[in-house]
Amino acid sequence: MLNNHSHFSLLERYLSQCDKLAWVIATIVNKAGSSYRSPGAIMLVNSLGQTHGLVSGGCLEANIVLHAKKVFDNQQAHYVEYDMLEEDGYAAELGVGCKGKIGVLLQFITAAHQTLLTSLYQRMHNGELSYLQQTFSAGEQHALNELSLFDHQGQLLLSTDAQNQQVKNAELEQMIKRDKAHINFSLAQTEISLTKISAPINFWIFGGGSDAVPLVLMARQMGWRVTVVDHRSSYARQSMFKDASDIFRVHPDDFSAIAQFKQLDAAILMTHNLRLDAAWLKLLHESNTAKYIGLLGPLERRGNVEAIAEIADRAWLTKNVNGPVGLDIGGELPESIALSILAQCHSVLHQRSGLALSGKYING
Repeated sequence: MLNNHSHFSLLERYLSQCDKLAWVIATIVNKAGSSYRSPGAIMLVNSLGQTHGLVSGGCLEANIVLHAKKVFDNQQAHYVEYDMLEEDGYAAELGVGCKGKIGVLLQFITAAHQTLLTSLYQRMHNGELSYLQQTFSAGEQHALNELSLFDHQGQLLLSTDAQNQQVKNAELEQMIKRDKAHINFSLAQTEISLTKISAPINFWIFGGGSDAVPLVLMARQMGWRVTVVDHRSSYARQSMFKDASDIFRVHPDDFSAIAQFKQLDAAILMTHNLRLDAAWLKLLHESNTAKYIGLLGPLERRGNVEAIAEIADRAWLTKNVNGPVGLDIGGELPESIALSILAQCHSVLHQRSGLALSGKYING
């Protein structure tokens, strides 16, 4: 199950500024009924009142900033519930459409928190799975400001609580076994939130032409980690792709580090060159790590690319290669094509149909 909460990009933003300002991290730790965001979603607030991330559709964030000011003042965590059904509640005053209740835990980030969050970010950067534990109800107020970080096997890595010697618990073991994104449980009269945090989606673009620029920008805005690959001197220039995490200037014939593909989730072939697309497709087939491969161009071109690649595994091609790439939304501008590609890619990676949420066919 992929992480859909953009922890990687938010922590990247935080770590670039953490030594200059004080910070509060706000996390949805539980919910009942419908809500815009699900448990595990985070938002960061700095001492200037600036925010990054959302825990609602933008309607509760201003109030969360007010609560964050209290956390900055006393450097103690604060838990607040927003009940969208309460007639005299803050959410009801705003006319919020969601009919549910969410609990948000606001924690003051200390030096120990910074160390833990740095470790979490590095683990995500390395493609490692982690679990983050937070207490949102306890007899002792200081417990609400503690964070604990576990690895993919449930082993305790770091904790801001010096007394936390807990290595495993049954709930964490069950969460790992069932591959759940989030659970709440009670332990010794405390209420605990446990969130699975996976690496960001690794999105590779083969072809560094100008039409790839909006694709990189939009993918980064979604919190994905983007790599651009192109050996041609006038392509994949750093000045064009400032939002890319990595740029590889390499020809497919010289690309020996297929191990680089081990974190690759999705790839788009858009070199506009049949033989280059075919060469990269062959390497992607050999690594067999991508959950989604998009091939730019019409159906006839796809046939030509596959023929040049000489891949006999028709079942793999049918299952993994999407060409012509994207959803049928119309438009021919690079931005429209990028939107079409990312919508299809997103639906495949999250195992969704890509159809209208209303259940109706659009313009049908």
